[in-house]
Amino acid sequence: MKEKTVNSIVKAVKNYKETQSKGELLVIIKEYSKLGLYEEMARYIGEFLKEGGDISALIVIADNFPLEIRDFFKGTEGEEKIDEEFDADSFLEMGELLWEIGSPEEARDNYIKAFKYYNIQGKSDSAEEVLSTLRERYPGDPEISDFKLKDIKSELLSKIKVLEGMPSRDEIDLRYALGKKMHEADLLIEAEENYRKILELKENHKVRRYLVALLKDKNDFEEALDCARGLEEADRVEEYYSLAESFKDRGDEGKANYLYREIYEINPEYKDVRELLGIPVREEKGERVKEGISEFKEEARVGPVSKSGVEKDFDEKEEKKIVFL
Repeated sequence: MKEKTVNSIVKAVKNYKETQSKGELLVIIKEYSKLGLYEEMARYIGEFLKEGGDISALIVIADNFPLEIRDFFKGTEGEEKIDEEFDADSFLEMGELLWEIGSPEEARDNYIKAFKYYNIQGKSDSAEEVLSTLRERYPGDPEISDFKLKDIKSELLSKIKVLEGMPSRDEIDLRYALGKKMHEADLLIEAEENYRKILELKENHKVRRYLVALLKDKNDFEEALDCARGLEEADRVEEYYSLAESFKDRGDEGKANYLYREIYEINPEYKDVRELLGIPVREEKGERVKEGISEFKEEARVGPVSKSGVEKDFDEKEEKKIVFL
């Protein structure tokens, strides 16, 4: 069930990016609500309303919305519950019919229901028209005189804002599945959002490796390097090597060599880093060790050849690695 929902979200997000269809937005909102990822649900509701979406369309898909939002749609916060078997247009039509046949009180009830429903749906123009009819046909009615048009969209946006950061059950697993699927679908922005939210919840999660890969896909190598620093040692070495190759391809030899040195400090025998850094192989036994000792003593007597700070520091670390038998 969750896998089907995840796939549906990925498909709808991809389609929405291509078509800008409000119908795809409704699919995204509905599917996120099924997963209980209300932060994303709220964000896409905001986008739907910004694009001129009808609140009545949200009411139709609200089965898995948080209770406070469903109650808001039903008008239970200080409002009379409205019969869901009829829509505002039906109430208005019934009101007009009853008015024409000479039943003004029954017509009044239907006009009021139409007004309230239009108001709840955020159909301000229709609500205003019905309210004008009510005031014209029932002047001095104390209930009608108290009616006010609502900026229902603003009220809804205010309510869904509190959903941001609302925790979801199995959030890490859900976001992991979503992130990977979105990454595969080349939805890099959405995938990155999910990966980063996972790391906020669990810093040492394996998704960090996926985030590094994604950042490399975006050619954001500096950010990938920062992210890779948080990996376990073995994974960190692999990613450093990959990033060094990427920096080298871009012509940044300095950053590539920096990473090769970082790798060498962790594992001197990793792949070809020793060769890439131009460091000679030092055997643990035999004449080459003796030669290394002699060279070291000679340099100590005569004084080191002038070198840059980085090279000097690196060579000093190398000398410490000589094994004295």
